[in-house]
Amino acid sequence: MKRPVSTFKRRCRRVCIILLVTVLSYILLSVAGSAVVFRFIFARTATVHAFELTYADVDAARYPRSDVSFLSGNNRLRGCVYRPQGDSRALVLLLNGMNACLDRHLPEILYFVDHGFAVMTFENTGVGQSEGDGTVGLAQARLDADAAMDYIRRDNSLAPLPLVLYGHSLGGYAAATALCDSEKACAAVCVAGFNAPNENMLFSARRRVGVLADVQYPFMCLQNYFLFGDKSDSTAVDAINACGKPVMLVGSDSDETVPPDISITGRAEDITNPRAVVVKIDEAYRGAHSAAWLSRSAAQYLAETEAPTDKRRANALDEGFMRDVTAFMDKAVSEQR
Repeated sequence: MKRPVSTFKRRCRRVCIILLVTVLSYILLSVAGSAVVFRFIFARTATVHAFELTYADVDAARYPRSDVSFLSGNNRLRGCVYRPQGDSRALVLLLNGMNACLDRHLPEILYFVDHGFAVMTFENTGVGQSEGDGTVGLAQARLDADAAMDYIRRDNSLAPLPLVLYGHSLGGYAAATALCDSEKACAAVCVAGFNAPNENMLFSARRRVGVLADVQYPFMCLQNYFLFGDKSDSTAVDAINACGKPVMLVGSDSDETVPPDISITGRAEDITNPRAVVVKIDEAYRGAHSAAWLSRSAAQYLAETEAPTDKRRANALDEGFMRDVTAFMDKAVSEQR
């Protein structure tokens, strides 16, 4: 004859079941919530500010460009190629920051063209004229860069040119990590790039929701892995060390968008690649996230003007910085040859 279950054991069993259901429900809701958050944060976008130089502002006869398109996964990305007069010294693949449209870095593009470089740039998945329901996640930028380099490899006019990657912010991360994906790319310039996607997402989430971000962090990482697998959280520093190629890393301790705690330059002590060069921008105003390439007066104008619209003032370049970048590129190209 079975012994009756005691009231205490029944209560313990009930509590255990409730706890198990609660934990499972929390996990399921958190996983589903992370997927929804990703869809919201990485929604389709196209951001152009009033101060940005556009191709309509440029002498098209002096700076002709041709349209290009290529597949990244199932999405067709749109871009363009600029060519200098005469022979090209090399091809610069310019990788944009998050949500940036085609002309965001037009001042640098024109400078490169004036100094003999061909330039290819494009809009990332889910941005501007490129296809995609959304921008997917931070690691997507690396996949888009790989797709662009594959297009270059197959294009008869671009393939013979030495290839250098130049990226800002998200593009800086993509340039660092994609460099090790390509035998053809000989160097990278990474401006204000972050070191790792998960770390960056946690930093941004803490700004929005505080400690709740730490609670949800494992599920953000899990969603990131579901989307990108082994490339979901590759670090820029690991890629730079593994590739052994020349890399110019530009950053600032006063960058509030990608501060030293999560930036590539903030991990400078972990970089073992002897061909990596770290450049810290400490000049007033130019340490802002999107100002390293600008003159001090341009950076100050953007920082102090509530609604800047003067494109000439807002896009004046820092000649010293741009000269250093082109010199670095030239050296890397000559070493490859």
